[in-house]
This record gives sequence, C-alpha cells and structure tokens, in this order.
Amino acid sequence: MRYQPFGEVIKGFPLQFDPMVALRRRGSDPSGFFGSRVSPSTYRRALDEVRALVQPAFCYAVQPVLGAEPDRLLIATGQSLRSPVVAELFASAPEVALLVYTIGPALETRVAELRQQGKHLMENLLDRLGTLALQEVGAVAYGRVEELAREKGVRASIPLNPGTTHWPSADQTVFEELCPLNAIGVSLTASFFLHPLKSISMAIALGPDVLTPDKGSSCDYCATRHLCGL
Repeated sequence: MRYQPFGEVIKGFPLQFDPMVALRRRGSDPSGFFGSRVSPSTYRRALDEVRALVQPAFCYAVQPVLGAEPDRLLIATGQSLRSPVVAELFASAPEVALLVYTIGPALETRVAELRQQGKHLMENLLDRLGTLALQEVGAVAYGRVEELAREKGVRASIPLNPGTTHWPSADQTVFEELCPLNAIGVSLTASFFLHPLKSISMAIALGPDVLTPDKGSSCDYCATRHLCGL
C-alpha cells in the first residue's frame, strides 16, 4: 500500500496568552526578562496590544522516514534532513512531522513602527511579549502533534529545529517543499529565514521508542545553549 502523507492547517484559534505562565514554562525570571523600567501600566498596555496583534497559526505534514545515514535522515520522497542529531534520534521512527508555526506579521509591523518613532521601551516590550506569544503558539502546535501521536498509538519526540548548531538553516527548504507555508502566511527568504520573523519550524519523530520531552530536550544537543535566551 502506498504511504499517504497527512497534515493540517490550523489558524485563527483563541490563544490563552499569559506571559507569566509562558515565563514559568521556560524557567525565566519576569523581572529579568522585562527589565526594571517597565511600569505595571506600561506592561498592561503592551500586553493588551500584543493580544490584539497576534494571529496564531500552524501547519504540519507527517511524512515517512525512509532511512538514516550518519549525517542525515531520509524522508518523504527522498528529501534529506541534514543533521547527525536528527539522523541518530529519529532513525527508528516510522514517521516524522514537519511543523511550522507563527504569530503572523502584525506585531512585527507594529514593532517596526515603534522603532521608527523612537519609542524603544515599548518596542522592546512588545517584541519580548511577542516572543513569549510565539512560544505559546508552539506549545499548542506541539500539543496537536502529541495528540496525533496518541491517536496512532505512538509517542511524539522532542522537537528539533533547523538553524541550530547541528542542522543548517538551508534545510528550511524541505519544510517549504513539504508543508503548506502559504496557507499560514509564512514564506522563506533567500537566506533561509522564515518570514514573518516570529515563525519557527521543527521536526518531531512519531514512534514507539522516541526520545520524549520528559526524558530529554533539544537544548541537550545544541553547542551554543549557554548563549541562548530560551
């Protein structure tokens, strides 16, 4: 029987965005994240604006794993995920989900306007809140892939991202080829960045014996994790 890839596009869903919950999820100190210059009224005004601007959306495509070599995983119709970490961790999984999620362009546009107006405190605050909102969209999106894995009677692995030290950004082209990025308003630049910038791609293995988030983290495999604000 020929394998039938599966995927979904999900957008316009209500996002229950609480920055304090998001910060606890990532283990960050709110005072250190937002800075001491942010008053409660400024914070509330910025949060209201971010909630109005965020346009959450995600898409994913589930593809077969064809095989693994030391430095790449072969999927779909022969496309390569060129990471030794992906190859090692996902080799035994029968399927891989390629997931892309975004908060849309509106917040990015507003941040640029504030920068041009010289309102740097609000610019920085909206940008940081947008990063947290993107994290929460990612949690919803990953949760959907976890749900799909349960429906299949398997598990969802830790997510791994192109653009990390073990996986070149150029492999964003595989996501562009296999995921319906246009359906969620995301595109790929010539330098392999997703646009809008507050968009993220990740690969998740689906299988009975994959490394799950309760047993490991993508940060364990990144050589620059000590420099990362996440």
